[in-house]
Amino acid sequence: MSTPLKALALPVYIPSLIFAMGYGAIAPVMILAALQIGFSEAQSSAAVGVVGLVGVIASPPLGRLITRIGDRAALVSAGLLTAVALLISIASIAVGTAPFARTAFVLALTCIAIGSSVWHLGRQAYVAESVPVAWRARGLSTLGGMGRLGDLIGPALSTILVGVWFLGSAFWLAFATTLLATLMVIVFLVPTTLPDGGAARPGTQPATARGGGGSGAEAAAVGTIDERVIPSPFATAVMGIGLNALSVLRANRAVIVPLWGAFLGVDARVITATFAASALVDSVMFIASGGLMDRYGRLAALLPAMLVMPAGIVIMLLWQTVPGFVVGAMVVGLGNGFGAGVVMTTGADLSPTHRRADFLGIWAAIVKTGTAAGPFIAAGMTHWVGVSGALWATAGIGVAGAVWLAALIKPAYGRLGIDLKGRPLG
Repeated sequence: MSTPLKALALPVYIPSLIFAMGYGAIAPVMILAALQIGFSEAQSSAAVGVVGLVGVIASPPLGRLITRIGDRAALVSAGLLTAVALLISIASIAVGTAPFARTAFVLALTCIAIGSSVWHLGRQAYVAESVPVAWRARGLSTLGGMGRLGDLIGPALSTILVGVWFLGSAFWLAFATTLLATLMVIVFLVPTTLPDGGAARPGTQPATARGGGGSGAEAAAVGTIDERVIPSPFATAVMGIGLNALSVLRANRAVIVPLWGAFLGVDARVITATFAASALVDSVMFIASGGLMDRYGRLAALLPAMLVMPAGIVIMLLWQTVPGFVVGAMVVGLGNGFGAGVVMTTGADLSPTHRRADFLGIWAAIVKTGTAAGPFIAAGMTHWVGVSGALWATAGIGVAGAVWLAALIKPAYGRLGIDLKGRPLG
């Protein structure tokens, strides 16, 4: 059966997977590379922390940049910038402990963060413009799924390369995947937005890919039918608060699962294997998540995500054994999988038709606040009331966010003139 998503395989989904594999390959070794070129432990953490900070600060201006020059030009430029930055990283590692090498490495990480942010925003805007509203959640969940699969495959490849060759080989892999992904964008991506910041002209067929095999019927079905010109502050505030609770859950998952395993005295290999298995469950759930949101509305994915993850945390707290740790962590991964693509989907729902990328840049900064704050919340609670307190606080934030959204998402979407499936009311 033909679907509107098939036309996006070559221009969007496969390049997204390849790009994410490269970023996933360097993520585990950024700290190690910083240490190798002479940073202290604290300096290494700060240097790598630049990536997250840039993602929050730079998203709004990068959204405006995408609007100004168009999605295809932005993606190609970001890919080339990332490739150059990866070469600088490789050179910095090769030079060693010279002061200029450390400066170059931090600048390279900053450029990589900027390039990754543009790729995230540009692809999200492209898919939002290129699929019918009835397929929006599935389209964006598939995009999110490609990123999650890349985050799984990339570190595995990096582990093999670093074990066989040297630390810089992970950056060489990222360089190759970035160039390949960018080349695919150049060859297959047809712009959906005009360089002057407007949406695609009526009557155009932007989602057809060169050689992508999309039918004429599919091409005619692209685009959205919601013609809002400005975003709703009320809806944005409601969804921003709720989605930040989800962001805290997700960010803290990477902290509290290994932290709780260490607290229980679980062997490090079991902790690592459990975390990897949990991430695998998480990654394959994007198939179900998008279908749930398109068929039953956004709450059908949001509530399971924001209630199942806390349930997994409670399992770990109440069943303080190795089996309890493993089962709880797997449930947390399952819950996170229910939310695959939900932040991008709600962002697309909230965004106006015109200058969509502008809004998506602001939306990315809003929801990344929870991602940045989450580990600090966990650290503060661990300091004041212990590790178990951090887990209880994280679970409580998730439940509170679920209650908030259950109560307010319908009036918020009503302000937008759409139902919980993203379709116009009436």
